[in-house]
Amino acid sequence: MNPHRTLLVIPCYRDGERLADFLPGLCAALETGRDEVDVQVVEDGSPHAEQLELEGVITSLRQRHPFLLPLVICPVNRGKGHAIQTGWTGAPGAGWLAFVDADGAVPAAEVVALLALALRSPGPAVFIGDRTLSHEKTVQRFWHRRLGSRLFNAWVRLWLRLGLTDTQCGLKVIPASLHAQAPWREDGFAFDLELLLRARATSLPIFTQPIEWREKPGSSLGPRAMLGLFLAAYRLRR
Repeated sequence: MNPHRTLLVIPCYRDGERLADFLPGLCAALETGRDEVDVQVVEDGSPHAEQLELEGVITSLRQRHPFLLPLVICPVNRGKGHAIQTGWTGAPGAGWLAFVDADGAVPAAEVVALLALALRSPGPAVFIGDRTLSHEKTVQRFWHRRLGSRLFNAWVRLWLRLGLTDTQCGLKVIPASLHAQAPWREDGFAFDLELLLRARATSLPIFTQPIEWREKPGSSLGPRAMLGLFLAAYRLRR
């Protein structure tokens, strides 16, 4: 295992167009950094035509950015958490594991900054982006998403006793040792919660970093998914 290497997974489901806009800039930003990072896109069961189009985008980018690994395709849609786990498990050897959402809501510079922060850490810890902590960062969110997020995080603080203001931000970095423990239970959006609970159970420090965020149209986290998150919080406490 290389403690100075990071594997960054990007789970993608019906998000190929937005990822095609986000990925070139992300690869360019990672290219100029000093840290060793591999990028693994995991296609989570989108229609075949979209899979082929995304594979073409990645094949082209790999000619300039060899740290971008070949596309991994899941045969059926299992959820964000399952796609992340698939990517992390399929490329062992990194000391740090990370994921970022495919829609590009997190600017590439914020991804690079959080990865660098983790690699400078004197010991294992979990690093998460937070969209609520700083007035110096630009955070653009649709009003209904902002309201739903506040309600959900208040519920999480009360029910799971996680003293965090933003558990669901799509940018997180963990030590590989955390992933190597018992199998994960949550395959969907609640994977973030399980990750944070597992970190707390193993006494890993959790550091939050204020980040910029620009909401993108077309998010798959609708009312049904939000209800699923509330139910998952109840299930995880039990």
